[in-house]
Amino acid sequence: MVVELSLEEQLAVENQARLVLNCPDSKEVAKLCAMLIKQNAHQSKLLSQAVGHIAGLEATIYLMDLRPWWQRIFGHH
Repeated sequence: MVVELSLEEQLAVENQARLVLNCPDSKEVAKLCAMLIKQNAHQSKLLSQAVGHIAGLEATIYLMDLRPWWQRIFGHH
């Protein structure tokens, strides 16, 4: 999969990044970084679990179709 942000999304992300880069309060930046590290770990785990779940569902659907492979490919019933 290729993730493509719209121009509006790209600009919003760039704006937020510049706000952090220009923030004079290093403690606030450190808090933000810590929060983002935790959020990233949570989202990574969630995405991994979702992909595993989808793969399991696809395998179940595939195994439910008990026709011979040539009938599945060529559409013969």
